[in-house]
Amino acid sequence: MAYDSSTGPQGSLVSGQIPADAAGARDESRTSDEGGSARAAHGPTGVAARTSEAGAGSADAGAGPSAGGPGASPAGSLKVSLATEYFLDGLSKVEIARRHGLSRFQVARLLDEARAEGIVRIQIVDPSASGHEHATLAEKLGISSVTVANPRPGESMRAAIARQVARLLPTVLNEGGRLGVAWSRTLMHLPDSLEALPAADVVQLVGPLSTPGYSTAQSSELVHTLGARTGGRIWALPTPLIVDSAQVAASLRSMQEVRTALDAADSLDAAVVSIGAWSAGASTLWARLGVTEQQGAHDAGVVAEICGILLGPTGAVWHSAMEDRVIGVRADQLRRARVVAAAPAVGRPEAVLAAARSGLVDDIVLAPELADQVAALLE
Repeated sequence: MAYDSSTGPQGSLVSGQIPADAAGARDESRTSDEGGSARAAHGPTGVAARTSEAGAGSADAGAGPSAGGPGASPAGSLKVSLATEYFLDGLSKVEIARRHGLSRFQVARLLDEARAEGIVRIQIVDPSASGHEHATLAEKLGISSVTVANPRPGESMRAAIARQVARLLPTVLNEGGRLGVAWSRTLMHLPDSLEALPAADVVQLVGPLSTPGYSTAQSSELVHTLGARTGGRIWALPTPLIVDSAQVAASLRSMQEVRTALDAADSLDAAVVSIGAWSAGASTLWARLGVTEQQGAHDAGVVAEICGILLGPTGAVWHSAMEDRVIGVRADQLRRARVVAAAPAVGRPEAVLAAARSGLVDDIVLAPELADQVAALLE
């Protein structure tokens, strides 16, 4: 046995006009006898308020019906002034009413009209929609990007990671290209978050593999679902990832549909895979090996697995008789593609480091805790 020596961020507030949903939700009974306590323009919910109107700038705090630029109607200019004082300056409706000689109910009505007319708009930014780009960690790992996934309320970490992979995938896949797809318990969530993909062909990188609680049908379904999204040709791999003997594997590889799918991986433009740590529950391949093979790989220093390819801590591929039983994409085929990898194995930062060093992956999406563990390992 020998090693082969080859090789959103937080949502940002977007300036614009205030859309209307928040004005009506304000408490009309709020008052202030000491000049009013100003509200922040945005809060923890990620609501940002801005006002604008053609020809009208930020209204003066004492502006009345005459405020506004040339050509602006008095009523429209008044609504801009009221909206600016309410949403941006943080004044209460009672304070605004006193300034303009209006009743509190008139102010509320004019703010509602400003919402209905599009003078006021509100944009809500979900901080978890985009992962946090960790440029420093990517540089240390020597890869294109590292994205830290932030789960939404009630969302599992695997689903959050798959959501960020789905966000990256359209940026690395070219129109008319060829996409390689592996299956894992994390990537099975991928179709839930994909909105659109460029027209492309889809190649299954490894054969179906059942794990506790998951069926081989889910593995095949992922490839066909993504193929339907891209509208291109599909090269399915109708064989298990690993079989009982090298003779059986050789026989299966000689079948035309299997050979065609394996050859299609020669010209991948992009691929999506999962990084598994070499331990029970962290690698889909682990459970398919006997105790002797599991321990043999562990003793040889294997720390990670990608598509049935076993890696040592330096990223070198571990070669053994087991390789002859695996049916799937080869390391040299993956290295020619732009590969986005999901890394769910919290507590096993050495697997991420090995994957980055192997040259098999270009972009890694991982949990915040695992990102901290990888960073600590590199110190």
